[in-house]
Amino acid sequence: MSSKGTVVLVAVVAVFIAFMTAYSVYQAQLVASVAERPVAAQTLQPYTPVNVTINVQGADQQIQSVYSHTIGSIVMVSCITETTTVTFFGPQQSYEEVIGSGFFVNYGGNLYVVTNYHVVNGAVSVAVTLMNGSSYPASIVGTDPYSDLAVLHVNATLNVQPLQLANSNNLRIGETVMAVGSPYGLAGSLTVGEVSQLGRSIQESTVTGYPIADLIQTSAPINPGNSGGPLLDLNGDVVGVNTAIIAESQGIGFAIPSNIVARELPYLVKYGSYNLHPWLGVEIVGLDYFATQALHLPVSYGVEIASVVKGGPAAKAGLIGANSSVEYYGMQIPSGGDVIIAINGTPVTSTDALTSYMEANVLPGQTVVLTIVRNGQIMNVPVVVGARPPP
Repeated sequence: MSSKGTVVLVAVVAVFIAFMTAYSVYQAQLVASVAERPVAAQTLQPYTPVNVTINVQGADQQIQSVYSHTIGSIVMVSCITETTTVTFFGPQQSYEEVIGSGFFVNYGGNLYVVTNYHVVNGAVSVAVTLMNGSSYPASIVGTDPYSDLAVLHVNATLNVQPLQLANSNNLRIGETVMAVGSPYGLAGSLTVGEVSQLGRSIQESTVTGYPIADLIQTSAPINPGNSGGPLLDLNGDVVGVNTAIIAESQGIGFAIPSNIVARELPYLVKYGSYNLHPWLGVEIVGLDYFATQALHLPVSYGVEIASVVKGGPAAKAGLIGANSSVEYYGMQIPSGGDVIIAINGTPVTSTDALTSYMEANVLPGQTVVLTIVRNGQIMNVPVVVGARPPP
C-alpha cells in the first residue's frame, strides 16, 4: 500500500505476549552462542554438473506477451481515507490519499475489481484508474480484513476483459511469476520473480491481530502501491493477489493465493463479508530444537499452546495453555502447555504450518484431530473448529 510518503507493512508472528519476551531473548542468545561454536569438517560427495539449457529470448517474449494481454485489466486504486482524532477541542478529522492496485474479475456476468482490504480501509471515496489514464468512481462491495481482500464495483460501463483465476494449488516452488501494479504510484509497473515458498503466514499491521495465512512467498519485487495487484503465471492467469513486503527487506514479497480469492468472492459480492475463517481459540509459539530439548519432548518440532481462549474450541476440547517456564542455559522457556505436533496427520513443524493448514483445509463446524504432547505422552485430541470472531 502506498500513501504519499508513508507505508508501513509489517510481518511478524505474534503469539503469547507474556512469554514471548523471554523466548525472544532466548533465541537471540542462542544464535550468538551457536555462532561461536566450531563446526566439524564434513566429507562432501562429488558434484556431478547438470547441463540445463534456458531459452532466455523465448521466456522474455512470453513475459512481454502476458503483460500486453493483461495490462488493460489492471487498475490503480486511489482512496481518500479519513481518520478521526480526539483532541482537547473535540474530534478532529484528517484525510490522506492512499494508492494501491487492483484487477478486474468476472462474477455472475458482472465486472468487479479485486484489491486489498488495507488499501480501502477507512476510505470515504474510492476511484480506479485504467492504464489508458481514464478514471472512474468505485464503491466498496465487500471486505475481509482477515484475508486482506476487498471487492469494488466501478460505477461505469466498461469494455474490459476480466482476468482468469488460476488454481493456485498447482503452483510449484521455482515457478516464474509476474507482479503488476502501481508501486509508488507508477502505474503499469512489471516485476518478475519466482515462487520462493508456499504456505507462509505474516502478521500485518491490520485491525485483526491475526496472521494472514497460507500465503505465497515470491522473489518478484513488490513495492508500496503494488498492494492489490495481480501475481500472474506465464499463462497470464492470476495465481495470487500481492499483499505485502517485509519492511526493510529485499527480495521477499507475499501474495494471497487465487484459490482464497475464488472461495471468498461469492460471499464478498453477495453478503459484503466472509465469516468462515477457522478458529481454534489458542495462542501459539513455535518451538525450535533447543526449546524441545528444554521441554524434554519426544520430537524436535512443534508449536506450544501459550494460552487458551476461555469457552473457545480448544478449551472445550480440554487443551491446556502454558502455565510456567523452565530454565535452559540461563534462558526461560515457556512450559506446561500442550504441544501440537500434527493436525489430521499432517506434521506441524511451525506456526506457519498450523495456520496455513487451517486456512487452506478447514471450515468452521468441522472436526480436526490434533496430535499433541502432554506430560511426555503423545495423544490425539479431536477439536470441533469454530468461526473466528469478527475483527
